[in-house]
Amino acid sequence: MKEVGTIKEPFLGYSQQVAIIPVEKLKVIEVQRKPSSYHVRRLAESIRKIGFVTPLVAVKRREEFIVIDGQQRLLAAKQVGIKELPCVIVPEKYACSLMKLNIEKQMSLRERAFVALNVYRMYLGEDPSMSEEDPRILDSIEFAHHVTLGIGYEKNPKLFGSAYEPILRGLDTFLAMPLREAIKKRDDRAHLVLETDEVARRAVERLKEIGISHPFVHKEAIAFCNPLRGKRKVEKSIEEVFAELKKNLERLIERPEEMRFREFTPPDIGP
Repeated sequence: MKEVGTIKEPFLGYSQQVAIIPVEKLKVIEVQRKPSSYHVRRLAESIRKIGFVTPLVAVKRREEFIVIDGQQRLLAAKQVGIKELPCVIVPEKYACSLMKLNIEKQMSLRERAFVALNVYRMYLGEDPSMSEEDPRILDSIEFAHHVTLGIGYEKNPKLFGSAYEPILRGLDTFLAMPLREAIKKRDDRAHLVLETDEVARRAVERLKEIGISHPFVHKEAIAFCNPLRGKRKVEKSIEEVFAELKKNLERLIERPEEMRFREFTPPDIGP
């Protein structure tokens, strides 16, 4: 790394380091959206014409520099053979907020879930003894169930996570335990969702067999079988609720015609 100097952030007044960093030392944070190959090609063309004019934004973590703004510029620079790039290095305390602002632009639930999971893993890697209810986590991750769904999407990209969000939102809260233990609970809960989704997919196939087929049928099946439907107060655990949901879906597989008598309002579209 070649330090160029520092600049004073004009609003909050903290110092930002400016440096030239070898590309092999730059790592893209995993919470970023998947890059657009078309946009990367256009950026590469731009670099060939006018050069690399906008620095990356990164945070230093051990011997690496994690890029939190500029993923596609970095890929384009590699494409044209640039070996080192200018970076503005921001303090760690601002990194999570900047990541959220940078990528929370009409994100899907899947993208929000991956953001939450990877921010969660950042904290887990730094301090496994940190409580999942630590204010730093609560400030960085909007909903605990996003972490659970992130694990679910990671295990099965075809998971229809938004169908389960109404259930998880009220049940899957932050845990009063260290991250090293909480991550195991999150994995267990993700497994519950995935296991239930396998049954839901069989139910959807049965519904299609009797002519119930539309873009929202998966969500409709989950909503129809939701054991919390119409209940204001929930006194059951997430494990108990998903066991009931799974049982209701299995009944729907046996008696799919029951769905014909339900008035359907299309839900919000989501993955």
